[in-house]
Amino acid sequence: MMRYLILFVFLASCHAASQDDLAVSKLVLGQGYPFEEYEVVTEDGYILSLHRIPYGKNSQGKIGRPVIIQHGILASSACWVLSRPDQALGFIMADYGYDVWMPNNRGNTYSLKHTRLDSSKSSDQKEYWDFSFHEMGYYDQPAIIDFILDKTDHTKLFYIGHSQGTTQFFALMSLRPEYNEKVIHMSALAPIAFLDHTRGTLRALTFISNALMKAFSYLNIYNILSSSPLMRGIEKMFCKTLPLSSILCENILFIIAGYDAQNVNKTLIPIITTYTPAGASIKQLTHFSQLATNGQKFTQFDYGWYENYYVYGQRNPPEYDLSQITTPITLHYSQNDWVSGIQDVLKLKSKLAQAEDIVVPFYYFNHLDFMWAKNVWSLLYQPMLDVIQEY
Repeated sequence: MMRYLILFVFLASCHAASQDDLAVSKLVLGQGYPFEEYEVVTEDGYILSLHRIPYGKNSQGKIGRPVIIQHGILASSACWVLSRPDQALGFIMADYGYDVWMPNNRGNTYSLKHTRLDSSKSSDQKEYWDFSFHEMGYYDQPAIIDFILDKTDHTKLFYIGHSQGTTQFFALMSLRPEYNEKVIHMSALAPIAFLDHTRGTLRALTFISNALMKAFSYLNIYNILSSSPLMRGIEKMFCKTLPLSSILCENILFIIAGYDAQNVNKTLIPIITTYTPAGASIKQLTHFSQLATNGQKFTQFDYGWYENYYVYGQRNPPEYDLSQITTPITLHYSQNDWVSGIQDVLKLKSKLAQAEDIVVPFYYFNHLDFMWAKNVWSLLYQPMLDVIQEY
């Protein structure tokens, strides 16, 4: 058995995509759009890769108002440009005259650098991967916003986030409310602050999350599902080359996000699995599992009552103060989203000063359809743009 396992690892590594194969520039330039890449350094030393489509095909080089499109957990900027130009949000926003900025969170495929730490070095790994969406909100998002506004000579921008991309926004505005003045409007796709009504596989995993996290800690594993040669090889073997492989990968996506066979773009699945997952810290996953089991609260990371006294000066982690968020927000949600539950979205709306909600008018629309559904334009992006263009 061990011989077969070693052989499998070897073959997986041999068939893996190189980092050059994962270049977002190829996706953008290949569709005939301009592409720029920048690096942003956060207060705590993480170096983030920021991808930009400054204008669309018919803009004649004219650069419009900036918009951030922020990916969710285990994703990257690539998720916004994987589809055709009439279906991928990055291209759509550029063609509608916006200056599109697609950040990459710390620790994903494109943001593994640090001013002092080496994410792959065993002696640095524990410190490097010691972050959750809290640090992404408190450190990454302000650095990104300030960089874009300085670069474009604007005072405000638009923000679109999906899943964790909304969570880190809510964390930012709760902790640094002065940034509300820098965002014109926020579009929250499948928003997450409360996770009490998560369904399916993810809900089941929350019940064993503590045991899993302890096992990872014991094994000195601090990140998961990163874009490594082995991960790329496994993806290629199971999602592209084996018989019925696309059906297998399609169903893996369904048991996480919710079933929607009518909307899935089967030809896109091999491309999606090439760029996703893009990696996450174990602490990120732990923080989300805490939200699902902490008694219906949107709280900072729970270190346990003893360490909480040291970190926060109190037994329990503090809640994010959502009343500090004054940015106008539109919450876009769906009925078949197994991650962002309807009751959780409506509870979030009740906590926000300026929020409206729009349900996607198709029952089976799931958590990943917000990025890759075949008819995502008519069901989501067109109504979203109608709202944005009012500002």
